[in-house]
Amino acid sequence: MRYSYLYLLFMLVACAEESPSDDLPLTLPLTTQSDSTRHYYHQGWKEIMDEGHYGPSETTYRQAMSFDPDFLLGKATLGRLTLDTTERRRIERELDGAGKELPKDERDLLGLYTDFVRFTNMRDHSPAAAYDMLSKVLPGGQDLLGQLVHKYPDEVYLKCEYVELINSNHGPEIALDSLAVLTRERHADNPFLMGFKASLLAETGQHEDALATANELATMLDRDDWPKPHAVYADVYFAMDSLQLAKTHADKAVELDYRNLDASRLQTRIDREIERRLKE
Repeated sequence: MRYSYLYLLFMLVACAEESPSDDLPLTLPLTTQSDSTRHYYHQGWKEIMDEGHYGPSETTYRQAMSFDPDFLLGKATLGRLTLDTTERRRIERELDGAGKELPKDERDLLGLYTDFVRFTNMRDHSPAAAYDMLSKVLPGGQDLLGQLVHKYPDEVYLKCEYVELINSNHGPEIALDSLAVLTRERHADNPFLMGFKASLLAETGQHEDALATANELATMLDRDDWPKPHAVYADVYFAMDSLQLAKTHADKAVELDYRNLDASRLQTRIDREIERRLKE
């Protein structure tokens, strides 16, 4: 484990220090002729990651697809978001084996996103098999996103998902170290990455720094009507065992968007813990 940790950090530092070629684009090229599709695709990621708006982002992705129904990355992302089981299964069938004509980077990313859609569908009826499948997908997914983040350094939302997979595969301490390297040159002020940093600090017991980071995020955003800052505060306060403060913020985040998965899952955990303590 120690060897893999040091190797991961070595690769992250090497990638951070090596400048991308001037001949390469700074963002992943998307296979669509529609500028509107590109706009709404990126807007959807901003709504999910930076604002914490899952419901509105689904609407945005549907707008993206309305301009180009054959845009496969958009279809896969919509499949990850939709609550309509029938639609999600149809999307999985349409994605299965699709995209062979796409450039390699986009094709590989489509494969990863298709696996995430497949996981969600499997979880509905075979949760144990679904999580077993996911455990096999995540290491390769981390490797892929790491390559793409290095190759396309302006792809902040790929970087966000990359750090999430590092956390899933290696835990919060390694994710924190990786995040520090990944944000050394750019994206340190990205709302998702700031919020994720606060959550990781809280999870590793660095509560004072976690709360300071959450405060910095809330001040920077200055948007009390976005779920993101409330979801981050809820996570930090829950780790600090400040259950009522955690509940206040979790309830507010869910009120602003009940589709926010981080907030709704945390709300359930907080309510269960409060109920458990009341019974003691």
